[in-house]
Amino acid sequence: MEEAKPPVRRPLWTVPLLDKDGSSKGLHNAAVVHQDGVVYVRSKKDGLYAIDAATGRERWRAPLAGARPGAPVATSHAVFVATDGGAVHALRPADGEPLWRQAPGGRLRNPGAGDMWTSGSVVLVSFLPFTYDDDPDPPPAVLYALDTRNGDLLWHTEAMLQEVRDGLAYVNPPDASLTALDPRTGAVRWSAPPEKSGGRCTLDAFAAGLVFGRNGNVGIGSKLVAYDPRTGDARWTAPAAHASMPVAHGDAVYVSAPGRSKRDLQQLQAFDAASGKLRWTAPAFSTTLNESAAIAADGDCAYLNWSEDISFGEDRTMLRAHDARTGRERWRSERPDSSYAAKAAPGDRLFICYLKDWYCYDTRTGKALWRVGAGGSTSARPPLAADGMLYFANDEGVHALRP
Repeated sequence: MEEAKPPVRRPLWTVPLLDKDGSSKGLHNAAVVHQDGVVYVRSKKDGLYAIDAATGRERWRAPLAGARPGAPVATSHAVFVATDGGAVHALRPADGEPLWRQAPGGRLRNPGAGDMWTSGSVVLVSFLPFTYDDDPDPPPAVLYALDTRNGDLLWHTEAMLQEVRDGLAYVNPPDASLTALDPRTGAVRWSAPPEKSGGRCTLDAFAAGLVFGRNGNVGIGSKLVAYDPRTGDARWTAPAAHASMPVAHGDAVYVSAPGRSKRDLQQLQAFDAASGKLRWTAPAFSTTLNESAAIAADGDCAYLNWSEDISFGEDRTMLRAHDARTGRERWRSERPDSSYAAKAAPGDRLFICYLKDWYCYDTRTGKALWRVGAGGSTSARPPLAADGMLYFANDEGVHALRP
């Protein structure tokens, strides 16, 4: 049922990051990073901010030009930031003073930075050269591994970094495979190629000691594949063509997908992560394949959230909660708005990202408890849960909330 708008939740603190004319400093889709009681967020105009997580006091700012989206990474010893132009900066957490700067991607064509990862000895970052939309042969992304002590280049390869987990760096090379590398040496451990020409492999989730991704024409028709992280062998493949990004929690993997026939409606499906056995299927929710749902999950439920155009200029978002064990619908909600993301959070909370607001729902009842403004952005990231608080950035600045 459609509910009235919940009350606006006032932040515990806000750090306004606006120009003198009131315009944003470029926090669109900015990722908030938390480490050792400090919140880090990058502004496209002003570089990296370090903010005290408890008080909202600005500790320092590093004016790094070209600090576009692509989250920084922080440890107790250094904060690493990649900037346009192919540069990587290591900063001292206490005061933001530079420890070193290297430009491994400086020879690329106007490169933009992707996300980063670091261990105690290696920092990884991909740079994607600029390309035109109609470029018949676009240049590939290049992944660089740098020594965290001094920034020396350890190795590089043509690939876009996806994730680092359990001692493996998962990347997409130019052949669109899913490839696992040793992050210290760059040595290939295994590679899973696309099944069809023009297809690609993704990395989407981890569960039951397996790696999950889609293989095929992603977003239109692709299979869900469970890979052995040691060998890259496919443990199981789901029988249906899957359109959505799978989400894993506990021993289950959830996807929204049509059935075997192209005429089948999309459904929410739950698989046993270890075996691939289909546990349950929730009722159909859409007739349009490209209206892929956003899925979130916790130990109790899987949450199916999808938007659709119901008439000219009028959108609707449907939200359903399904019991994780049986698939039985527990509750549903509806809003006359479009949404783009869903995320479960600690404390029986669920965030749904509408175009102008984030809504916080009670996962036990489906009641919308409160909302916060997403600013002028239409694709800002959900709040980050850390140390019992919620932190988020929008076009107006950085904010802290109590859950």
